[in-house]
Amino acid sequence: MASFLAMSLAALLLVLAATADTAEAGEVKDKKIVFTSDRTSGTGVNNPTGDEEIFVMDPDGTELQQLTSNTVTDFSPTLSSDGEKIAFVSSGVQTSNSQGDFEIYLMNALDGSDQQNLTTSNGDIDDFYPDFSPDGAKIAYSSEGVRTSNPEGDSEVYKMNALDGSAQNNLTETADGIFDFDPDFSPDGEEIAFERNGVQGSKNPEGDFEIYKMEIDGSKQKNLSDTGGDVEDFGPDFSPDGAKIVYSSGGVRTSNPEGDSEVYKMNALDGSAQENLTDTADGIFDFEPDFSSNGEKIAYRSLGVHSSKNPEGDDEVYKMNALDGSAQENLTDTGSEVRDIEPDFGMVKK
Repeated sequence: MASFLAMSLAALLLVLAATADTAEAGEVKDKKIVFTSDRTSGTGVNNPTGDEEIFVMDPDGTELQQLTSNTVTDFSPTLSSDGEKIAFVSSGVQTSNSQGDFEIYLMNALDGSDQQNLTTSNGDIDDFYPDFSPDGAKIAYSSEGVRTSNPEGDSEVYKMNALDGSAQNNLTETADGIFDFDPDFSPDGEEIAFERNGVQGSKNPEGDFEIYKMEIDGSKQKNLSDTGGDVEDFGPDFSPDGAKIVYSSGGVRTSNPEGDSEVYKMNALDGSAQENLTDTADGIFDFEPDFSSNGEKIAYRSLGVHSSKNPEGDDEVYKMNALDGSAQENLTDTGSEVRDIEPDFGMVKK
């Protein structure tokens, strides 16, 4: 009997230990959506001037928290994979940016503290669209403006050290008239997807916006979407398993007879199996998709009247099932004249 009780006690202790470990693990990170908004009112909102600020919320739209609070414009937030940092863009004259141009900043994801200007370029150079590498060591971003590494001054994809903005390196370095934007690292850190606009021989003879990918050193650039001159593809985001890329596409085609902007996904390997996920009615535009960390959901921005979902038709942050675009849900639902945009779906470390 004593032996049986000892075994039972031991088993109970193991269950309690496992439960404690699970609880502790659950307290380390929370699923969050970080986004940009110009809202001026609501619980936790401190934005009397109505400029764009960075906010964070739970995936159901609750627990809203404002992370930046100033009189400049803060936008384009992206979470590091460890949930500790947010990179974002800030423009406007401030102590850390006397010229007021577009710069890439870093801050703590938990509360918006310790804001740091990483790019600190001069007033003739603008830096935007940051994205963390999976290990958090690098940030890929877009940069335009004349300098030694970009004599044409067009938009190029760069990468730099996430810690301090050092080792800024032009990865695309394309000819004059070709513009590269919005980079996104693959989950293994070996590739970068991005959007490109401009005539590029056989790769893009029409010169429209297409989704490309390349190796992290800028080599092996490949047009994935390749949809022709009447369709524009932009804003790529890799799925967590690296198998898919979700993006926005606008222009008349069989899968989008209205030609408005819709959220699509395709195979990341070669751009095949392009599928319209949102497939909303004429007059509704869907942009800026981003996978959740488990790949089951996609957050995105939608603009246009959705009857009961968004009767005002303003910019709102939505989410849907990544598999087929079902269960589309308005998360912000802030009413007219408020713009909620640029969602990034990730984890925030407590």
